[in-house]
Amino acid sequence: MRRLRLAAVAIAAGLIAANTVGTRAATPALDAKASFRASRIHLSGPAKPLDVSKDTASLTAAVTDWLNKGRSKVTVSFKVLSGPDANFTESVATNADGNALTSDGPTVNGVQIKGIRNTSRPGVDVVQATFSDGLEIHKSERAFVVWHAGPPARSISSDARISVTPGCFQPQAAVKLTSNQFRSAKAIASTATAIPASEKGTITVSGDEFNPFSAVLITFDAGPGGRAQNFTTLSDGFGHFSQDIVVDEPTEGVHLVRADDFRQREADANYTLPCFMPSLALYPPIGPPGFVAEAVGTGFPGNSDITLINWMSPDLRSPLPKVLIHTNADGAFECRILVLYHDILGPRLLQAVFKNPAGVNAGSAIEADAPFLVTLGRSQPPGLVLRR
Repeated sequence: MRRLRLAAVAIAAGLIAANTVGTRAATPALDAKASFRASRIHLSGPAKPLDVSKDTASLTAAVTDWLNKGRSKVTVSFKVLSGPDANFTESVATNADGNALTSDGPTVNGVQIKGIRNTSRPGVDVVQATFSDGLEIHKSERAFVVWHAGPPARSISSDARISVTPGCFQPQAAVKLTSNQFRSAKAIASTATAIPASEKGTITVSGDEFNPFSAVLITFDAGPGGRAQNFTTLSDGFGHFSQDIVVDEPTEGVHLVRADDFRQREADANYTLPCFMPSLALYPPIGPPGFVAEAVGTGFPGNSDITLINWMSPDLRSPLPKVLIHTNADGAFECRILVLYHDILGPRLLQAVFKNPAGVNAGSAIEADAPFLVTLGRSQPPGLVLRR
């Protein structure tokens, strides 16, 4: 048991400054803010839509260590995953202070990208930032850059209103985009697959204060650059309607839903993909049999019980926590993972799954995976005596 005790001491020493994440397990907490992401890279983009004719998008990636301190000389890669500028890439290194100064002003604990210039068409660019520590690729949440070709067409001001249920959708591929992965090209298998072209969702659009007994046109994805899908319904004698529509799910981002009875009553609502962009990491992500690692999850549904935490194929032969894992209000949790002596060497993926709180029509469960590498431990000849 000596190796296990030493490992436990090492874990305790490495996590001495801890507090933030909530779990019902008696574990130390990491010194992190509510916005701390388990992958230790955070991406933020423009708060307002940009004009395709004159604006350039600047995004800031903050790279931190486990104590939430900025890391210097880290190469961050930015990529537009989808949208008008799909496949645009840029790499920038953080400076000695973890900051980068640009003509747009300073950024905090990170770097700033200066290059997404859309001259083609309106739409939404989905951008992600990543960095590698040699073992794994750390992934940020996705930032949405909205491009307009002019002032957007707004709905007519009236008492009409609509609601969309569910208000979001979790695509099957969201877990692949949100989870860290091994840097090796031959990473172990994951359950995530690409979003099928035929992936559909059922949403309920409800409206009130429309004109009684009026035909209503419902347009899904009605914003700039969207692929509009149209549906019709009829309001009742009180100006109310409730209509189920089956839509082809669009790419990630915030999408506009509009209802119009063409009698001066219009209303808008937003529909978001994905519902959550969680992150799961193991601290540290490498260790020998007999090691204790800390699993840290952020960005999951808040105040929720975990549905599943498990090692994916090839299955790890170590037991998983017996305690109930519960997220705090910010959707974060921690738990200890023990790697037993009889475990086999090699790469693993730890899987954490939560129920989607948006309902049965909101797509997949909320999942994130974390890499872990089981390695050879230290050894010494039997009977070795250390002398000073």
